[in-house]
Amino acid sequence: MAQGMFIKPQTKNNAFDAKTDKIRQPANHTFKKSKLNNSHHISTSNSWCKKIQIVLGTLVTVLMLYVPLSLGALNPSAEVAAALAALISILLILTNSKKYTHNVPKPIQITMALFAIYFAIGAASYFIFPPAKHSLSNIGTSLHFVLFTPIIMVMLKHPPKLTWVWLCIIGGAILNGLHTIYYGSRGTVNPILFGDISVFLAFASLMSWGHFKSNRILRILPILAFILGLMASFNSLARGSWIAIPPLIMVVMYYIYIHLENKKRLIIPFVAISIALVGTSIVGWGKIEPRVNVAVKQVQEYFAGDSYQTSVGYRLETYKGALLVLKENPVYGVGIGHRAEAFENLEERGLLRDLSYILNAHNQIFEEGIDKGILGIASYLAFMLFLLIHFYKRLINSPTDGLGLMLIIGYATFGITNITFTHGAFNTCFIAMVIMALLPKTPTNTARL
Repeated sequence: MAQGMFIKPQTKNNAFDAKTDKIRQPANHTFKKSKLNNSHHISTSNSWCKKIQIVLGTLVTVLMLYVPLSLGALNPSAEVAAALAALISILLILTNSKKYTHNVPKPIQITMALFAIYFAIGAASYFIFPPAKHSLSNIGTSLHFVLFTPIIMVMLKHPPKLTWVWLCIIGGAILNGLHTIYYGSRGTVNPILFGDISVFLAFASLMSWGHFKSNRILRILPILAFILGLMASFNSLARGSWIAIPPLIMVVMYYIYIHLENKKRLIIPFVAISIALVGTSIVGWGKIEPRVNVAVKQVQEYFAGDSYQTSVGYRLETYKGALLVLKENPVYGVGIGHRAEAFENLEERGLLRDLSYILNAHNQIFEEGIDKGILGIASYLAFMLFLLIHFYKRLINSPTDGLGLMLIIGYATFGITNITFTHGAFNTCFIAMVIMALLPKTPTNTARL
């Protein structure tokens, strides 16, 4: 009886081990404990993965915000930042494609498709025509239009605050202006590109005034950025950027007009912008007037048959050559990198004067026509017109749609006297700004002015 008092009870879940005098735990109990530990480790691992994705996604956004801030004064760091953003975006999508490919807005999907078609038509010419000296590098430059897709997919999940978008644009215009004033330079990149980028950032800064108007200090920044951005453009001596000023003023005034409750008050911002523009022009008139006079003289000389070997004369002769090339090779042009050969052929036949000094068509549509024919022109116009219509229709919703409209009109104007999508810095600027303008945002400070 006494011995029986110390016998450990045997239950369904416990078994007494006579040798060790201990209760044996069933095997399934150990398995459950192991399973719980594994679940905990998986949960912890998933938590860390999510945190890393958030950090890297935020880094992509920061890098793309750095682009407008650094373009011009701090380039080529802007292009390096965009390249890193693209690389990180691709890695994030590869690790979690379901997250980043889900719920992409239709306008962005259409833009992705149009950009991909534009790139593909250019890339195909490399296989259709014999490779030329610069054909591969020119095609590589347009790779920005493909990298747009992974970057915007990631930024849709990690969007920037609108305040930071505006501050980076404002900062870029201010830095460009201060750089040209302090160093007395024409910019840190090609002066034509520097002037174009600066005048765009100047007018883009004005679009942010409504966002900062309630802050007495910050509302000064858009005006300051506008003035310094214009100064950078004037100091660059890039006449093509000056051509863009009238259409960009029209965009700003129209945006202000549709948001005004009292339309008669439109005269106030118009006068303010005019004073800033005229004042800046007076300061830079010593550089503006000679460039304008030279351009007028060169046009007169070209049409009088005196000389074509001038900045304007070469452009006009190049446009003539582009039309002849397009006439003889309408569908697919002569292939990327073969412009010089085509012009030389026209020269040998007495249809064109010597243009061996010229490296491009100095007009985006003509450049597309020479390299890719009507297909190239159509693919270029397709995405430009789609974005133009998209931003115009949504102009009432958000100032970033005004930014997008300004970008398209600005680049279309720059493309009259210069090529816009064969330069790394210019492509980087365009893609970064399209992303900022297309990202969905709740309407803020677009209320009545």
